[in-house]
Amino acid sequence: MKRQIFSLVILGLLIFSCKKDNIDFDTRVEGLSLYWDHEVFGESGRRLRFEFYETKEFENSFELVFDYNIKGKDIIITLVDRIDKGKCHRYPTPNGIDSLCTPKGGIFIQDKFLENGDYSLILKTYDFEIKSSLIIDDEKYVLDIPSNEKFSSGIKDVFPIPENLLFGGVVFQGVENTQSANEYFDELESIGLVETIVPNYPYRHLSVDDTGRPIDKHWPPDNHSLKLLYKLNITFKEVFELSEEHFNKTNMNIYLKSSKGDEAILSKNEGIIVVYAE
Repeated sequence: MKRQIFSLVILGLLIFSCKKDNIDFDTRVEGLSLYWDHEVFGESGRRLRFEFYETKEFENSFELVFDYNIKGKDIIITLVDRIDKGKCHRYPTPNGIDSLCTPKGGIFIQDKFLENGDYSLILKTYDFEIKSSLIIDDEKYVLDIPSNEKFSSGIKDVFPIPENLLFGGVVFQGVENTQSANEYFDELESIGLVETIVPNYPYRHLSVDDTGRPIDKHWPPDNHSLKLLYKLNITFKEVFELSEEHFNKTNMNIYLKSSKGDEAILSKNEGIIVVYAE
């Protein structure tokens, strides 16, 4: 009987020793690098994206599974699983055939769960825990990772697209269609949209010049892309319906996006596609 109890105790200790803060031993990694940005389009709305990559390659493909929780001003990201997806695909490289994969995985954190201020970003794995600082601001997010050998990122600053913007443009062939484009812009303003400018930051999906205005493009033989940037103070649906009217009676293609996550394509070749943000 004593021998059975002793065996159970040893088994319990072995099981417990393979866990650390609920992190499996099988998920241990030597190091992680981070790609991060601010995303608008797709599911879940405005959000931060964190994509982690192992610093070591393997013959098998692994998916890294992370979980997170926010406690006050602490954002705790934990590696909770490492799923083996089988052998990597073989593909050619300049040095021959490569058959190694980099394990990766990530999370999204929606804007609604974050407020402006200073946060601690705590990354936990079985082998290490790194505490960094993350500053959330309307114009810029700043990640400061302390010097270490386990966790790094080549990105320090991320610039979220300002809220309540409509941007995009019209594309057409033939300078004679410029008048149709101007009439479309005038009517957008007549229903309440107001031209605006934004800082010349490296936003995803939105480029502006030094004055904060979108950049028109022209290329031969007679092609034109005229950009728009408005403060969006009406619904995207209203904008789309007006745009559809102009699309049907002109030779223009119209492309629209909102910083909430709405998108519309009105193309003579591709047809009409509209996706409303959640």
